[in-house]
Amino acid sequence: MNKLVHLFKFDIKLLRYLYSFPFVAYALCVLLMLSFGSRSDAPFMPYIVVQGIAVPIAGWHLVFLYNSLYEEGAKETLIVYYRKVLVIDIIRYALLHAIFISLLVGLTVWINGPDFFTSTLIVHLIMLFIFYQIIGIAVLSAVQSLDIALAIVATYTFMEVATQGTFMPWPHLFIFREPIDDIPIRLTFLSLGVGILLSAIQLWRKFK
Repeated sequence: MNKLVHLFKFDIKLLRYLYSFPFVAYALCVLLMLSFGSRSDAPFMPYIVVQGIAVPIAGWHLVFLYNSLYEEGAKETLIVYYRKVLVIDIIRYALLHAIFISLLVGLTVWINGPDFFTSTLIVHLIMLFIFYQIIGIAVLSAVQSLDIALAIVATYTFMEVATQGTFMPWPHLFIFREPIDDIPIRLTFLSLGVGILLSAIQLWRKFK
């Protein structure tokens, strides 16, 4: 426990104001959900906020932390350390952000009722959360640039959420309405599964 506390304290000192960014975004999500989520004609709005804003931002801590690995002259020095702590970092930040996502899910249940979250939505949210926990750092390890990595992930996410899945024919990672047709849902789960697998392979290749 003391080691975990030390790691979090070190990360806060390293990132400074950037460390608080995801938590500020969570507060914004709460405001959006309370302001617009209670409309009877938009029952999926709270879930769109959770999956389209909160879950993607939950993975930014790791991207910010591992960006130091790709600063000039730092890789040779830091790669040995990051190899040892990569899995630990992913687990501890997944657990940290899972707490906040759970609170937002609870708010969604409070707004839409306990019957809103079907088994399909629960599995979808879990897979989406895992995907965004590792995709950012996987892209960062491939392009070795914080700006490019964030631009790739943020642009795709924004375009998908803003157009509610109409920007491109495939792949889609989000659910914007009550699942009716099995084929689009299967393709969504397939996209998430492939994304998680490819991200895991990329991280293994770079940090093995």
